Amino acid sequence: MSGPLIAVPEFGGEPEGSIQSTDFLKKFRRFMMYLHITEDERMVESFGDHLKSSSPAEEWFKEQDASKKAFKVVEAAFLERFPPVAKAKKTETELERDLCELRLKVEELGKMEKYQGEDVWSHVVFAEKALSLAKQAKISTGTNSIWKVRDELPEIIRQKVKETYANWTEFCSAIKEVEMSHIRDGVKKYQKEKEEKEKVDAAIAGLHRAQQQQRRPPQPTVPLSPMSNASNALQSMTIRNTRSTPAATTNTTQPAAATNANPFTSSTGGRGNLFPPVTNTDRDTLRNSLTFYPLQPNTQEGNRVWIEQAREWMAKHGNGPVTIATGFPLRPGGAPPGSGECYGCGYTGHHRNSGQCTTELINHRERTFRTICGRILRSASAAQVNLVDDAVDNFQSWLGDSALTSTMNQGNGEGPPA
Repeated sequence: MSGPLIAVPEFGGEPEGSIQSTDFLKKFRRFMMYLHITEDERMVESFGDHLKSSSPAEEWFKEQDASKKAFKVVEAAFLERFPPVAKAKKTETELERDLCELRLKVEELGKMEKYQGEDVWSHVVFAEKALSLAKQAKISTGTNSIWKVRDELPEIIRQKVKETYANWTEFCSAIKEVEMSHIRDGVKKYQKEKEEKEKVDAAIAGLHRAQQQQRRPPQPTVPLSPMSNASNALQSMTIRNTRSTPAATTNTTQPAAATNANPFTSSTGGRGNLFPPVTNTDRDTLRNSLTFYPLQPNTQEGNRVWIEQAREWMAKHGNGPVTIATGFPLRPGGAPPGSGECYGCGYTGHHRNSGQCTTELINHRERTFRTICGRILRSASAAQVNLVDDAVDNFQSWLGDSALTSTMNQGNGEGPPA
C-alpha cells in the first residue's frame, strides 16, 4: 500500500475540543477508504478506537451496542449525540465592510507571499482576496465599493488602475496586471522619499530638544564669534581715541561722531565709512524679499516648513551671498526682523555681546540677513552685507544652524559673515 498516511485526530466530544464531529467523520471515512475497509463491523470497531479515552465520546460509545449495528446507524447516533456547532457567518454587509478595510501596503509591494501553496506577488494576492470577498458579499458583478478600495491602494498601483470598471473581476484583473518594472521603480522612489522624511523628522525632533534648553538657567558666558571680537575692538579703540583728546582742545572739525558710530546699529549707519545711505529702493526690495520666507511659529509644523524653506533657498542660491533681494528663512519662534533683536540668537531683550543668549545661536546666514533688516528697517543707511561660504556636502552642514546640525552629529561651527 503506497501514498501518504492519513492521520485521524481523536475525538473527545468536550466543549473545548479542537475538532467538530462532522470534520472528524470526514477524516475517518477517508481513512477507511484509504485502507479499503468497507465492512460495518471493522469500521465500527475502528471508529471506537479513534475516540479519546475517558472522554464523553468514549462513554457514549460504550453505552451503545455498536458491534451489532451498521456503521451508518452508529454514525447517525453519533451526530445526534454530538451535533456540529454552527459556525459564525458574516452578513453580506459585514463582508463588504471587510473588503473596504482590506489594505495593500507600499512596503509589501514587489515581495512574494504564500497563497494557496504558491509564491505569488503581493499585489496579485491582494487582488485575489478582494475578488473573493466581493463574491462572498455578492457584489462582484457590479461596481459597489470599487472606488473605496481603489482610493486606499498605494499610489504606485493607482497610477495604473482606473477609477471606474464594469465589475470587480475587471478591477481586480487591472491590479494583477500592473507591471513589476513599474512597481520596482515606484518602490525605489518611495524609499528615497521616506528616508528624506525621516531625516527631516529627526531634525525637527532635535529642534524641539534644543528649544527645551531655553528653560535652563542662562550660561555665564557665551563665546563670541570673530565678528563680535572685531566689533568690540573697534568700539574700544574709538573710546580710547575720544578720551585722549582734551575737551578744551576739541574743535568742531574733528569727525568724533562718525568715529564713535557703530556702523551696524547707529542712525547714520557709518555714512561715508562702510555703508552708503539706505534708499527707498532698498526698502522696497527688502519688503518684497521678506514675503519669500514668512517667519514660522516654534511648532512641529513650523519647524518642518522652515527646513523646507531653507532647502528651497539652497536650491535657488547655493553658496551665493545673502542679500537684500534674496531674503533668507528665519528660525521659527524668533523675533521679527528689524525689531532690535539679538543677532546671536534672534530673540529680543538683549544684545549679542551681552552674554545673555539662552538658546542655540542662529546660523551665520540668518545673522547676515537680520543685520541687513536691522539697518534698513530701522532707517540705517547701509548697503547689503554679502556672505560667501566654502562649498559644502549636504543640507545640514550648508545651513550651519547649531540647533539643527547638533542633532545630525554634524561638527560644523559658525562662520562669520564676510
